[in-house]
Amino acid sequence: MLFCLPFRSKPAVEETPPSYQETKPPSSYRASLHSNSGAGSAQVLSQLRALLTENKLDAYVIPNEDEHASEIPSISESRREFMTGFRGSAGLAVVTQHEALLFVDSRYWIAAEKAMDPKLWTLRKMDPRALVPGGFQDYLSSLPAGSRIGVDSRLIPASLKTSLDAALPAGSVLVCRLENLVDQIWTDKPARPLDPINVHPLKFTGRAADSKLAELRTTMATFSATTSYLVTPLDDLAWLLNLRGADMFNQPFFYAYFFLSATDAVLFVDSRKVPEEVVSYLASLGVRTQEYGAVWEFLESEVERDPKAQVLVDPKASYAVAQILGSKMTVIASPINASKAIKNDTEIQGFYNGNLRDSVAMVRWYGWLEEQIVKKKAAVTEYQAERKLSEYRSQQKYWAGDCEFISAYGPNAALPHYAAEEDDCLVIGRDAPYLIDSGQQYLDCTIDTTRTVHFGTPTAEHKRAFTRVLQAHIAVDALVFPSGTTGTNLDGIVRHHLWKDGMNFGHGPGHGIGSYGVVHESSTGISVPFVFKPGHVVTNEPGFYAEGNFGCRIESTIVAVKKKTLVGFGGDIWMGFDRCTMVPIQSKLVDFSLLTKEETAWLEGHNKLCYQKLRPLLKDDKRALSLLGRFF
Repeated sequence: MLFCLPFRSKPAVEETPPSYQETKPPSSYRASLHSNSGAGSAQVLSQLRALLTENKLDAYVIPNEDEHASEIPSISESRREFMTGFRGSAGLAVVTQHEALLFVDSRYWIAAEKAMDPKLWTLRKMDPRALVPGGFQDYLSSLPAGSRIGVDSRLIPASLKTSLDAALPAGSVLVCRLENLVDQIWTDKPARPLDPINVHPLKFTGRAADSKLAELRTTMATFSATTSYLVTPLDDLAWLLNLRGADMFNQPFFYAYFFLSATDAVLFVDSRKVPEEVVSYLASLGVRTQEYGAVWEFLESEVERDPKAQVLVDPKASYAVAQILGSKMTVIASPINASKAIKNDTEIQGFYNGNLRDSVAMVRWYGWLEEQIVKKKAAVTEYQAERKLSEYRSQQKYWAGDCEFISAYGPNAALPHYAAEEDDCLVIGRDAPYLIDSGQQYLDCTIDTTRTVHFGTPTAEHKRAFTRVLQAHIAVDALVFPSGTTGTNLDGIVRHHLWKDGMNFGHGPGHGIGSYGVVHESSTGISVPFVFKPGHVVTNEPGFYAEGNFGCRIESTIVAVKKKTLVGFGGDIWMGFDRCTMVPIQSKLVDFSLLTKEETAWLEGHNKLCYQKLRPLLKDDKRALSLLGRFF
């Protein structure tokens, strides 16, 4: 792969443009990670190897996960980042006495190369063309027979332990312990936050926690009267108890385990972040609390109390749980996840309301950004643009914080998971598309919206690619389908417009999204093998990325609903989607010769609907109102 350093785009005019002046934002949530810690250095690598010798280990696996398999763990859990210097949300490191390897997929190849020291670390590109075809598992299986490979048993699922055991060479063993060697050398490791947990009000959840607990107990009873359930995913736990926290960036969750039986309910959580009102609330649900670390001793006592009773767990449950529960543990598809995926009327209304408010903020921001770049010819960087958008959003009702941003111009937009750094990013120019993929948390919904715009004159290549992406987006949004249709069934419908020109994209066409929860909610989405039901809320986000040149993506939040059809063959079985996102789509980037009459009508109808809904809410902002009728 060609490694290209970011460049500064040239101004549209000869004179030097003024720089946009901003108030410096608060420190990044990751700012403390590398301060005075020696992160990614030869010193910490040497210290870890000394611990390998001390513990008689030949290799050590460093996952990116926390013990709850969270998509984006708290900064306190960023052990792989501490060891390698690489900040991406996916990837795993392996250290031996002679090698240090970082395994990442194609989304992060360039970012990983930039972040790590090549004199210390070797990048392994996970891909069909990779140096190690199967990634880190194949690497471990290639180690000498009799190797001892260490890993924190809390950071891998039981299923991974099983597959590794089957693949390791003869006499080799995976040494799984309730301890982490990286923690022993990370001397200034950040502590987990102690921000207070709070009760998420019924006016946002639409359903009381006692109802959710009763439903889960009913599911448990179908196994046996003595069956219990251990909740390990933090988003499941937060939804089940209608509680939220602030232990991690961009997700309103807190570190805890929850155990439920027919007669008992225990929340394992750091008591320092449980205020009295939450203690009283939990008591009203029949839930008692114990300290977070007490869960292991509690599970051991459960095994001793009734060795034959089942404990149900989610597939994400760690091997540490399996070590203790043994044959008592039964892995099932999470009933919490399935119930959580179907939003109730209150939650769905929250998505409509929250996306409308967020669309107002985005159009205000686009008005500002277009004025800076086109009229004032100011040099606005990708990072400055995303911070300004966050500022506009923070003024909206029920705002509850940022999610991650992909603010990307030109070649950076060709990196699906690019993250602009304050001191290492591009100035947004007028020669290529600019892509903004960003989320926000509001108390009534979670936002994930992407738009691609051009501040100059698009080329024929830009327009053709964008139009194919738009057609893919319309194909999902306008689709009518029968009950029983799965997300997998829709994948080809999304992509076939891009396939016409030999285009494609490497990420999913859409994912589930939480209600003031996780941005990427598992078990739902386009291309995921689950059956769509009314109330499922997903994103619709096809894209195309011309490496080293430009990228484009359009993403809106949609909700699955019943649809009336002309014939109604089979009865009341027909479904489709309603769109929550009300951000217009820029017509300047469209090659209308490629659109059908129906597609043209869809685009005109979408932008007209956005105009009708947003205009009354932007009456105090002449710049944004002007943008609605001109820029889009």
